[in-house]
Amino acid sequence: MVNKKSSMFSQLIAGYLLVIATSGFARLAYGVLMPSMQEDLAINYAQAGFLATIISLGFLVISTLIAVLAQKFGIKKIVLAGGFLVTVCLFLLSFAKSYYFVMLIMFLLGAGSSLAFAPLMSLMVIQFANKKGLVLGILLSGVGSGMLLSGIITTNLSDYFPSLGWRDIWTIFGTISLIVTLLSLFVLKESENKTNTKNNQNQSISKAFKNVKIIRIGIIYFLVGVGYLIPVLFQSSFMINSGFSEKIAGNVFALSGLSIIVGSPVFGMISDRIGRKNSLLITSILCMIAGILPVLNHHLIAFVAASILFPFSLGGFLVLIQSMAAERVSPSLVPAVLGYVSVFYSIGQLIGPSLAGAVIEKFGGIQSAYILASCIFLGTLIITSFVKENEKEEVLAVQTNPLSG
Repeated sequence: MVNKKSSMFSQLIAGYLLVIATSGFARLAYGVLMPSMQEDLAINYAQAGFLATIISLGFLVISTLIAVLAQKFGIKKIVLAGGFLVTVCLFLLSFAKSYYFVMLIMFLLGAGSSLAFAPLMSLMVIQFANKKGLVLGILLSGVGSGMLLSGIITTNLSDYFPSLGWRDIWTIFGTISLIVTLLSLFVLKESENKTNTKNNQNQSISKAFKNVKIIRIGIIYFLVGVGYLIPVLFQSSFMINSGFSEKIAGNVFALSGLSIIVGSPVFGMISDRIGRKNSLLITSILCMIAGILPVLNHHLIAFVAASILFPFSLGGFLVLIQSMAAERVSPSLVPAVLGYVSVFYSIGQLIGPSLAGAVIEKFGGIQSAYILASCIFLGTLIITSFVKENEKEEVLAVQTNPLSG
């Protein structure tokens, strides 16, 4: 029992750190570095938003292949491949001078992040199925930790070492990612979960992908993907445009990361008591409020409140949606289904930044993008109201009798 607990602890730590590198640094750190990159590369808001879209495109393309890759190579190998790809791309960003070269790197960065994200969740959920909420809460808090570290590292290093630029920051992130990925290589264990026959497995996966309950979760995840990147990417620029210094904007961005760290485990525990559906309704309402506050008042308090509510709720969304998807299928289908709903999430991320950038350019202010985000989370509220709490474990298990389904 002690060895099992020790193994769980060490794997969760490695997984948590890997999420920091492959999600926090690889996908979310761009938000705090975007103003500096935008100035140095001489690009406008639409182009800056498109770079985030390219990251999401890479994430989307690979998400569609997760089930096949996991079956062929094993989940751990896929996770490690993602970690090493992210590491290489972070280092490459420090040398990039062409906007188009940055686009290519961003695409590969998104691909590496996708290789690590859903498969890592699956690896842990399968091994520690009885502690699903706790496991996902700890792992997904790594997203917020990545945001927190991004803000702290960027802001404080710039203060103490003025000569450091955004390229040096990416190098630091790459170094951390390399260390974490090497740690994961030795600590993470391949899942021992065995499936039934290949034909039964493929049939069950196909049925799960067509099931309305899984699709509905995917649609909610899609809307979260569209909406959550808006405050992440444009919060620092919104604050700077409203008269705040880059240091204050960076510190508030770091606060956002801390809020996600808290939100993931908190909503995991809350949902165990009041249910996934009610918890999703709460997160949707909080996100709607967070999108409106800075629009109504450009005061620092409004930005701080939004920077707490948005990521706190995002942490809840990630845990709740992943948990709901995993609970509706048998353990053998978890990797495929988490990869499947991540495709919806990826499409949302693909659309969100470019849509927000276009709205900002069209309507002349970042506040219009925040209003858009609030409307999007109104959509998650409406769709979640149709979810039934008793859908757990109802959808599909691997079927051995072809006449039973």
